[in-house]
Amino acid sequence: MTQNKLPDFSGKVVLFYTANAPGHLQDGLLMEYISFAEYGGKLFLTGRIPTFDERGEDWVSNLQAGISWDEVVHFVIFESREDYISRTMPPEVPFFRRFFG
Repeated sequence: MTQNKLPDFSGKVVLFYTANAPGHLQDGLLMEYISFAEYGGKLFLTGRIPTFDERGEDWVSNLQAGISWDEVVHFVIFESREDYISRTMPPEVPFFRRFFG
């Protein structure tokens, strides 16, 4: 695939699903600050794994990551971190409802 036909993920948060993903990646790999890079003649997506935990306790938070573009079978594009959070985090349950069920 030529560079001009590659998707533009600039400024987006993207959830990638890969073929034959190992167990810990079957729910996808979330990345931000994504770009394409060629390594060893193979095209990769590179970016950073975002953290949404205030304490940064996820062991891969804020680390650089890469995925072979050939292995990507599906991806979901979120416009921003806020878009991702609003669509994936459970809604805030009002206190009254939490208290009385």
